[in-house]
Amino acid sequence: MSALLIEMGSWFRPYQYQTALAIVATLLVVFGNDINGAIKHLIRKQHFIVRTLAFVFICAFGYGLLTVWLTSVLAKYLAMVPTVYIVPLVVGIFFCLGAYAQKQRHI
Repeated sequence: MSALLIEMGSWFRPYQYQTALAIVATLLVVFGNDINGAIKHLIRKQHFIVRTLAFVFICAFGYGLLTVWLTSVLAKYLAMVPTVYIVPLVVGIFFCLGAYAQKQRHI
């Protein structure tokens, strides 16, 4: 079994940055509504222009910066995982995110 996991992990290694990006994108989709709600709560009493600018800034720069930064961090952590464990870990992460999304009725 470990030989199969090592083989799959070796095949997976060149794609760990893309996988990290997929995980971060999934996290932002699942938790984006909560993030937007918290920001909306913080700026709800501001003028329309301030709220609009905050929305544009957060969507354009905030989520973009968060995606780039978190993807790099996560890819570095994935690189530290032994090859035999990388595929089960990634499958487990996506399974947990999917289960959480299902529980929160995102799916």
